[in-house]
Amino acid sequence: MNQKSFITKIKALRKDVFGVRDVKLLFPEEAGYVSTILKRLKEAGVIIPVIRGFYRLPDTTFEIEKVATTVLYPSYISFESALSKFGIINQGLFGLTLATTRHSKRLRIAEVICEYSQLKPKLFFGFKLLNGVYVAEPEKAVLDTLYLVSLGKRETNYKEWYINDLNKDKVIKYSWAFGGRVTKLAKNVIGI
Repeated sequence: MNQKSFITKIKALRKDVFGVRDVKLLFPEEAGYVSTILKRLKEAGVIIPVIRGFYRLPDTTFEIEKVATTVLYPSYISFESALSKFGIINQGLFGLTLATTRHSKRLRIAEVICEYSQLKPKLFFGFKLLNGVYVAEPEKAVLDTLYLVSLGKRETNYKEWYINDLNKDKVIKYSWAFGGRVTKLAKNVIGI
């Protein structure tokens, strides 16, 4: 494969970043040599590594939220990142917090710490696609956070949350999937 055809095919993907799997699908005849090919392309400056197994072209930019939900799939923006995005908390964040059905982990993606917290598959709902990124609805982000608080995996001062714009009926409806402890905590937080 030559560099020009590689770049043309990668650009045709219209992705912020691409992975080893993408390259294998684009060039099936060279699938057994993908690691060597990518190493050479990286050394030649044709591609830039973003995180292990994912790359971008030098003339492209990317949005960290899109990349974070691509690198560990399935995942969506939740917890403090979503709470901040919706104005429920007013703290500035240095990283990104995401929910996933896979094991919890921390990854550094382009100098941003992305913290993925595992949720049970039955709790993997209540998110929407916003500008190409899956993001929890405000009510679900509140419940996701309270769920981790109930497990002792997060600490928060929910008395400082701005919750006036939340749909309280939706909070209660969604809370039943989490169980009694989270439902009770949610009712306390939203004042029911």
